[in-house]
Amino acid sequence: MINKDKKYFTSQCKGKTFFTPQCKGKKYFAPTKLWLYFIITMSVYLLMVFITIPTLNRLANGLEIIDVLPFYDSEYVVRLLEYLESEGRHYYLYRQLPIDMIYPLLYAFTYRQILKHFIDKLDFKRVRWVVFLPILAAVFDYLENISIGISLYRFPSLSDAVLSVLPFFSLLKNLFVVLYLLAFFGLGIMVLVRRRKKI
Repeated sequence: MINKDKKYFTSQCKGKTFFTPQCKGKKYFAPTKLWLYFIITMSVYLLMVFITIPTLNRLANGLEIIDVLPFYDSEYVVRLLEYLESEGRHYYLYRQLPIDMIYPLLYAFTYRQILKHFIDKLDFKRVRWVVFLPILAAVFDYLENISIGISLYRFPSLSDAVLSVLPFFSLLKNLFVVLYLLAFFGLGIMVLVRRRKKI
């Protein structure tokens, strides 16, 4: 005979997110969806790491592109755009940037969901604020991308204002990326340790 409570849980929680009150903290669906979000996010990341970014590095004669640098100055931006030449700037604007406009949305959503899941598992209500770290990283990532796009489109007529704020957008983006990754690994390890203790 099927247990009514179990049957109710299955019908109510199947396919729902872990924000649903009666499904909160349950294992029935969350791991599968979180893994799916994570795989999609990492697929886009690896596309940039192994294809678009190396292509831009080659076109820039070995110079690192702005997206991967924690900090730089406005002179570096000008030098990079000059080294890229017309072909490189076109590739940056119409190949790399469109992908990089999708990626922040993916990692903000994915890591927010994962961090929320970890916090619910651990019942760490006092650290719920960490779910906003990937969102803040994405905000500054978009500001960085918009500034890069403006510079690429307007080159060689570059805006001093854009060149002056662009390095700080990159710095803040990287700061929040490091913070949310620390939270991800820290909370993830704690979830694994607690699970092993229950076995």
